Amino acid sequence: MALHQAAADLNVLGGEASVMYITDREIGAGRQAFSRYGDQIYMRAGLRQSRPESALKMFDVPRRNSAPYDSHFILPELWPDMAAALINHGCPNVYLWWLSVDNFPLTFFNQLANQQLIRQCHNLCQSAYAADFLRQNGATQVSMLSDYIDLKPKEPELPFAARDIDITYLPAKARGAEPQVARLSEIYKVVAIENMSRDQVLDTLSRSKTFIDFGHHPGKDRVPREAALCGAIPLVRHVGAARYTQDVPLPKALLLPTEVFFQEEMLLTRIKAVLEAPERFTDDLDRYRAQIMQQKSVFEAELSALLQRKDPPVPASQPKQVLPLPAE
Repeated sequence: MALHQAAADLNVLGGEASVMYITDREIGAGRQAFSRYGDQIYMRAGLRQSRPESALKMFDVPRRNSAPYDSHFILPELWPDMAAALINHGCPNVYLWWLSVDNFPLTFFNQLANQQLIRQCHNLCQSAYAADFLRQNGATQVSMLSDYIDLKPKEPELPFAARDIDITYLPAKARGAEPQVARLSEIYKVVAIENMSRDQVLDTLSRSKTFIDFGHHPGKDRVPREAALCGAIPLVRHVGAARYTQDVPLPKALLLPTEVFFQEEMLLTRIKAVLEAPERFTDDLDRYRAQIMQQKSVFEAELSALLQRKDPPVPASQPKQVLPLPAE
């Protein structure tokens, strides 16, 4: 989704962005996924392209099967071997977009091949957490390319006291916390966000008093931001990107250390304090929501800077092209 969003916005800003769709077979091919004939880069012969998900058609981004070798290729960080394949074919403009830190195959991160890769690529970072991680690991070409929440809050916002759901959470991020969730459910109305359409998710958040994020925040997560825009108070686990005020500027009372999640009574105490005095967080949440609402203009400024990049150069005879390669 983020890659399609970036491609669509690049086109609005005057760029020439398109998308290559790849399959698990290309991913499995790794460093052999592409071939080069003259000045063109192709996916390896015999590997078929996948069809885009129907939800992505709304972005109306052109598809392509090949691209000039000196195009700007943007790949998500979970495909380092494919980035290496492009570099091996002489592509001078290869970018890894770090939408998270932990999706990169960290088991292999310290191998010299991947250490070399992050020094050869330009690294675009969705979060300050990712930028810090990369600089600590030797990357020198690091810049921000965040994202934004395309959400217009419901008006009028339902008052806190009128909301009929006390707590919402994502079960996919709460594995291992089933006893804690069961304990919370004995006292509060708790709703799991799963098997819902986007409209249902937003409706649930708009009726919720709080949203608890049990996840480890490998980047700036979307749902806590959506919860805040919907008027729910987010309480997040204080790890990963949530440790960086640039990424998650919430007050200390809403940042929960991991140890709290292992102690049911302590977790109850922290949640009770929020539910009984939500007005304490009004100013902080207003600032957080204002920052979230500004993220689109920040993102567009970052894209504009990307379009104007001079290093490495793109030959004048070739139009500048940015080609995100999204997951199937």
